[in-house]
Amino acid sequence: MRFLLLISFVFFSIATFAQARAQHETFESLLSKGKAEFKKPHDEQDFTSAVTYLRKAVTLQPENAEAHYFLGYAYSRLNAKDGKSMIKMDLQWTKRSSEEFEQVIQLTRKYTGEMVVLDPYSKLTAEWGSMAMCYWNNNKLDSAVWAFNEGKRRGGFGAFYLAINKSMLSQCSKNAILVCSGDNLTIPLWYLQIIEGYRKDIAVINIDLLNTTWYPQQLRSKSTVAFDQPQASIDTLEYVYFKDSVVSVRNKYAYKDFSWTIRKTAEKDYLLRSDRLFLSILKANEFESDVYFTTRFDKESRLSLDDYLIPMILLDQLNVAGKEKYSFATYKAKLTEVLELTKKVNLNSSDEINFVDNLRYDLLIHLEEQNERKHKSEAKQLLKLLDTYLPESKFPYGSKETKAYVNYLRKRL
Repeated sequence: MRFLLLISFVFFSIATFAQARAQHETFESLLSKGKAEFKKPHDEQDFTSAVTYLRKAVTLQPENAEAHYFLGYAYSRLNAKDGKSMIKMDLQWTKRSSEEFEQVIQLTRKYTGEMVVLDPYSKLTAEWGSMAMCYWNNNKLDSAVWAFNEGKRRGGFGAFYLAINKSMLSQCSKNAILVCSGDNLTIPLWYLQIIEGYRKDIAVINIDLLNTTWYPQQLRSKSTVAFDQPQASIDTLEYVYFKDSVVSVRNKYAYKDFSWTIRKTAEKDYLLRSDRLFLSILKANEFESDVYFTTRFDKESRLSLDDYLIPMILLDQLNVAGKEKYSFATYKAKLTEVLELTKKVNLNSSDEINFVDNLRYDLLIHLEEQNERKHKSEAKQLLKLLDTYLPESKFPYGSKETKAYVNYLRKRL
């Protein structure tokens, strides 16, 4: 009898182990299949299948943050795969996506799994901010305000990125054009202007959305900016191949046009629709309004204007009037103002930590520059700012090489 009970127990244990192992393998397989859709070419992605796989994965392991993260992204892509479909977003899909990212944050305050693009906090901002702009474009202003506020209530629109974007707006001159790129340096700008009414005089232009049809139409209809072409031409503009070309834009306040060469690169030998529309905006503006680019802006989208920019830490100003670049004293003062904002950083947000790391990189470039010029006093002042606002104990270095480089500079000073 005991022998039979022992045999039964052994078989039960083996069956239980096998079932648990099979379930684990099934979860891994489902998660892998769901994630695989994000790595396929754009026109081959099937997010309906991704949702099916990932929902089953979440059912098997409801405590797995990575499964919830990718399910949230799959819902998001079904709702609006890119900027072109942003104005057709559905609130129910936005809620589903949001709930998954909220669940990720509940399971683990600091998400460390594989990411598509944004961390869960930034993705909540992007989801609800995009929903708000969908309403805004369709003249549902009350609904837009509700969506912005709902996004903040659910965990998006963190204090740090709002402060960074507010600082960007504050540095712009009156009636300026601010060209931006990326969710974290666009959607909070919309929030600040629409919800807080802050610096509504500034024309915020997302360079990526210029590739759509609806966004240029919105810019024109709301008189955000002007184009030098009629609406019919704007609607039909496509990308064109080009060679290095000299371009001239009338400068309203100078005796001659502002001219420069748009150069092809190894990565890019054509002008996108967004490039052509951005050039159209510059021509219509005639530099009556100052033009700025947000930090970390893709150089390939700046129409080869890099040699004509004044770096301003969070912004780059297009310089067509021969203005002097920042003096060291001005740079230090502006940098200190920006570094003060790091007190608002959500240390559980990898996107915010990466942004801070870029601020540190900018500081180190200037520190090395002052050191090479034998300006020891200025270099030491920047080193003090580094130690005061960006201590390794709070913001660990992203690489051993960067840390070694800082120690090298410290020894030289």
